[in-house]
Amino acid sequence: MTALELEEIQPDISIAELEKRWGISRNALKARAKALGIELQRKGPTLTVWPGDRVTDGDRLDAHCKNGGSLASFPGAASVTPHDGSDSQLAVTPQGVTDSSQLAVLAAAVAAAMPSAPVDPLQRARGLAETADAGLVLTATDLGALLGHGVTSWRDGHLAYGYRFSRHKQGTQVLWTVTRAVTAAPDTTQTPAARSVGFLAEPPVAARQTINVSAIALPAF
Repeated sequence: MTALELEEIQPDISIAELEKRWGISRNALKARAKALGIELQRKGPTLTVWPGDRVTDGDRLDAHCKNGGSLASFPGAASVTPHDGSDSQLAVTPQGVTDSSQLAVLAAAVAAAMPSAPVDPLQRARGLAETADAGLVLTATDLGALLGHGVTSWRDGHLAYGYRFSRHKQGTQVLWTVTRAVTAAPDTTQTPAARSVGFLAEPPVAARQTINVSAIALPAF
């Protein structure tokens, strides 16, 4: 019997045996079979085999992967036809990772790489000033969004950020109003003349000068 005949009658091998032989999981073994275009054969309720005539291909792929190669870069990997008609090799989804989870991970990575918008340090102060000056009534949710934190533990008359927060009850809803508790003092370090823009200030009365004009009679000729 020739070597060729021995190769042709090589028996099928159960995938459980190949998992131990190659040191991989069941899903990884199925991925390799798919990459090689091999259809695993079910022989019974608990027995699935790898075709004997393709075991050599599996061994070659195992050596390729152990040397750091990928399934797609293996010379014998099956190819699929993409939508745009260009050539590409089979992409195998890693074990335990679905398409949706891959997209979620990719989206999170892209969001993390994007530069975050600068935070305006005066945003809360402006919002509180506008609310107080306009006499606005806010819900607890609106006020929490404005402050950046919850207010469920606050009582009526709570003082924070230079404002007084008054708590009101309307039916089953809690409402809030905001009034100023601290007022900034006016700037008195500049004189009225220095604060004027585009016009000269009128000098004080004490600084005004009086000019006396005397009438002189001229002789007649």
